[in-house]
Amino acid sequence: KLLEILRLLQQEADNEHPLKCSEIIARLSQKGMSAERKSVYSDIDILRQAGWDIRYQKNQGYWLKRRYTLAQLKLLSDAVGSLTILSADQAWQFNTLLLEECSRYQQPQLSPLLPEYRESGADVLANIDQILKALRENVEIQFRYFDITVHKQKRYRRQSQTYQLFPYALIRENQRYYCVCYSFHHHGFSHYRLDKMEQIQLQSEPLPRIPFDLKEYAARSFGMYASEPVNMTLRFDLSLANTVFDRFGQDVMITRITDQDFDVNLTLSAAPPFLGWLFQFGQKVRILQPQSLKDQMREAAEAALRSLDEESAG
Repeated sequence: KLLEILRLLQQEADNEHPLKCSEIIARLSQKGMSAERKSVYSDIDILRQAGWDIRYQKNQGYWLKRRYTLAQLKLLSDAVGSLTILSADQAWQFNTLLLEECSRYQQPQLSPLLPEYRESGADVLANIDQILKALRENVEIQFRYFDITVHKQKRYRRQSQTYQLFPYALIRENQRYYCVCYSFHHHGFSHYRLDKMEQIQLQSEPLPRIPFDLKEYAARSFGMYASEPVNMTLRFDLSLANTVFDRFGQDVMITRITDQDFDVNLTLSAAPPFLGWLFQFGQKVRILQPQSLKDQMREAAEAALRSLDEESAG
């Protein structure tokens, strides 16, 4: 009876739909359990002593205070549902766990809009488990890394030879998870998509770690594209202020402001994704320095124009 009362409070009640003692007794009776008010009060006291936060609203009834608010559950549900690296079954299992944290009246509000496309790569959850274990034990990992060809087949890098790297962190960017690793051979950090890593195996020997700032590493990367960071100054039209803050945060270094534009100092990867991001703003953004970035942008623009000319000629 005690567990059935707990189940009722978990599934059938919330702060907007409390259960009166008489309703609890009636529900128990439907399950073939006899009860009276005094025994229900006693069972609720036992549950409270066991740590369950059962609240009472005068003239309304009992309800269980949840570990998460409905707004928090909604954010978690939508975040999980939008991850294309999870299979449909994995996303459904996650959502089922979240549904257990609210009443049946709230559950319909936790139906995420699932993406039509889902990646069919490696088992990301299994990979996360392996990497978290390696992080705890301070050991290297071995794995194979692949790309997907135009024929939708896996093509392994390094002629299917394994990578052996020292994992430092897991990071999420653009709906994907990456493992940031250190290479003792190249003496540097790089990152790898979890959904393209296979056959992860842990090595046995613990190793010392060198200093690593994940926040700085992420800030210097753009779209998790691997390239050397560049110190740059950009001039943005004032209308792009919110766009700049959304991308780089409100603590971005602004060195000059006028009624028309503002200058920003950045140090990040000047990779193709970053150039593409700049292209979309047209004349509303200018590269002030360095000259090498101006040249890189010009070459990218000229290459795009040549591609259009070749298409027209063809």
